[in-house]
Amino acid sequence: MIAKAGLWHRPAQVALRAAGLTPALALALSLVLALAGCAGLTQPDPGAPAEEVRSRMGSPLSVKPLPEGGERWLYSTLPMGREVYHVDLDRQGTMRSITQVLDFQHLSTTPLGWSRRQVLDFYGPPYEITEVASFQGKVWTYRFMDDMHLRRLAHIHIDQEGRVAKVMFTDEPTAEDNRMS
Repeated sequence: MIAKAGLWHRPAQVALRAAGLTPALALALSLVLALAGCAGLTQPDPGAPAEEVRSRMGSPLSVKPLPEGGERWLYSTLPMGREVYHVDLDRQGTMRSITQVLDFQHLSTTPLGWSRRQVLDFYGPPYEITEVASFQGKVWTYRFMDDMHLRRLAHIHIDQEGRVAKVMFTDEPTAEDNRMS
């Protein structure tokens, strides 16, 4: 893969703009993302009121309505972390559940045909956005830990029409990795 040059939060800005957000909003959300990636998230217990969730976890990266009522708050530890949380609140503002979705189970079942916006709403901004010669489109990469606690990368290929075409997985290289020499 050929990474685009820029600051470490730049890919998140590009992803937000690609999803149709203004540059100012993309910058603001990427700054929130950077702060969320630096701070550890303290998880409240189910049944906690929204105010407690916000005081323990901070402001969410995004808030989306749920079909059955209530809201889903998205928290991300990317770009440096490997977790994305969905905090589901009921209509009364009580936390029903908290789910870490940046895992193999969720990533491997990302629906083909999902739009950029759907990927962004579910996983948040990616760790990086790249291009490869063998694919006409962008590759959004997310860092995560697999079930055996190995550092992995999920590569969501988004075609020129803005739809998920495929999802691939690789190990995350490290400085100690011989492949880096």
